Amino acid sequence: MCAYILYMCVQVQEESLVTMRFLISLCVSLLLLINESTTSSSDPCYDYTTLDEYWRDIQQSPYEYLGNDDTLVEWSGWYRLYLNGESAQMSEWCVSNLGCGGYTGLYLNDSHPTLEDGVVTREVLGSNLMWWRDWGWAPYSQCGDYTSTSIQVKACPGDYYVYEFVKPNISAPDPTYCAVAFSSISSDPCYNYESLDRPWRANNESGDYICDESFSWNGWYRLFYYGMNIQIPETCVDSYTCNTDYTLWLNGPHPQIEDGVVTREVCAGSYWGSCCYYKTNPIRVKACPDNYYVYELVNPQFWCSGYCTGTVFFPLLKKSYTIWR
Repeated sequence: MCAYILYMCVQVQEESLVTMRFLISLCVSLLLLINESTTSSSDPCYDYTTLDEYWRDIQQSPYEYLGNDDTLVEWSGWYRLYLNGESAQMSEWCVSNLGCGGYTGLYLNDSHPTLEDGVVTREVLGSNLMWWRDWGWAPYSQCGDYTSTSIQVKACPGDYYVYEFVKPNISAPDPTYCAVAFSSISSDPCYNYESLDRPWRANNESGDYICDESFSWNGWYRLFYYGMNIQIPETCVDSYTCNTDYTLWLNGPHPQIEDGVVTREVCAGSYWGSCCYYKTNPIRVKACPDNYYVYELVNPQFWCSGYCTGTVFFPLLKKSYTIWR
């Protein structure tokens, strides 16, 4: 096309200078248009590298897969995360004692974009695995100790994300990008759950040390207190109650029915720190008809910790009452 236009330029060289300038400008515009079309045709949703490394899972034991360091990786282009063949995403949640195969777990400091957002830039923060106390090594509680290099993220059709990973900030020791996989929901968890009636989980119970990381959690659970509907607290729970050491509670409100399945951060109270001194693995929650909730409980992977319960629902009255006895 441009060759033809240049040929025309020669043919009209005896004509006015204005005409020649117009044709040259047209040729340049066509070249720019062709280049732009070629560049935009490479959508990262369909042009990515698969990254499937199990040790990136935030739900893995943080002590078993140390030694990885993403500053040593030659990052190039876009990546899609998997965990053991299952589609995964980068974590949006800080988890205390987070390693993800290294010593500093990296996570997004914001939510993932929607399809309508296109390519967005997200800040990346890091949390250390352990820190030294006077009596020895202990889980680290502070989130966002490190600010790493920001990355680009895009939501793709088919309900997955791609990331333009880059070399993390080398000031963080052994940083690694963290991943989390949420299993697909084949049936409505409001009608496909396991009942969990454990009165000793109530926030006024104490005297024992039962650790939820020793249980084999699998799927969704509906909580009861002697047969009555009950929920995980949304506010601070004192340490050493619920018959455990670190008491687990939701750092966020329960969803409404119209919200569907949501993900909530889980806090762990500590006698030497604040109500949310530690954070453990996030869980999914759903509100159901008849005024109850179901929870996808997972292994907290955090010392001796336990999910607490604290409120009983009476469906006929549509009110909640705190358990005291």
